[in-house]
Amino acid sequence: MAERWWLDDDHRTALSARTAFDVAAWMQSGDGRTLLSSDRQSAAVRWDGEPPLLVKWRAPIPGRKGKTLLRPSRERAEARIMRAAAEHGIPCPAPWAVGERRRLGVLVGAVMIRAYDPDASTAAEAAREEPGVLFDVAYALGRWHKAGFVHGDCYPKNILVGGEAREPRPIGCPKATLGQRLAPLSAPDGVLKDLAQYAVGCAALHSLGDPFAFLTAWGEVHGHADYDALVARITPFYEKILERKAERVRSRPEREPEGPPQPTPLPTGGDVRARMLPIDAL
Repeated sequence: MAERWWLDDDHRTALSARTAFDVAAWMQSGDGRTLLSSDRQSAAVRWDGEPPLLVKWRAPIPGRKGKTLLRPSRERAEARIMRAAAEHGIPCPAPWAVGERRRLGVLVGAVMIRAYDPDASTAAEAAREEPGVLFDVAYALGRWHKAGFVHGDCYPKNILVGGEAREPRPIGCPKATLGQRLAPLSAPDGVLKDLAQYAVGCAALHSLGDPFAFLTAWGEVHGHADYDALVARITPFYEKILERKAERVRSRPEREPEGPPQPTPLPTGGDVRARMLPIDAL
């Protein structure tokens, strides 16, 4: 098996002090490592220490490995788009390192590492105490869209607020794209999907009453005063997301009778050859 690591050399010493540059080693549990979220093939972990780190890792399940052939992992895709977005003036947490392990071009495991800000929270967490945060994020989202950035998974849980940075920051965005700047009053499908996802997230929080209320803030950035027309364009995407969510909930007892399965880290050891590359080569 072969590994490739893309590394910001400024952080090499801090990272190597934790463990080896080995994808499996970064996946393991242990003292100081706290699971923040997971699904059946990935996890996000806070690793306490100096500095505290956020480690996102993925071990594709058998049925999905074939789709990874010669394709960047979600972790690499997210690190790449975050760096590109930062160059366009969109504040993003800077990735420190990305590692991929492959066998014959198929992804076996991947990891992305960045600094963890203990004083930051997701917009979803913050909105439970202060619903006005959702309007602050909507202003930021309007600026991102105007700059050509489309999040792709634009729920409040995937936007970071507070902490060391003053502005909201996109996270959890491997599907994000950077395209042409958004002209006033123009909203292509990618932007409408972002807004629909954000509205679904707002509805789930029960913080605003009207899940589309944030559009007044987003619209101010674009000079879009016709709230009803904007809601009408977003509603088909919004309803489709809700339908898919309802179907997942309905089918969950059949698909996961014992509850959501936990991801399984790769076993350590074995013959693995690692190649180190600069993070600019992502």
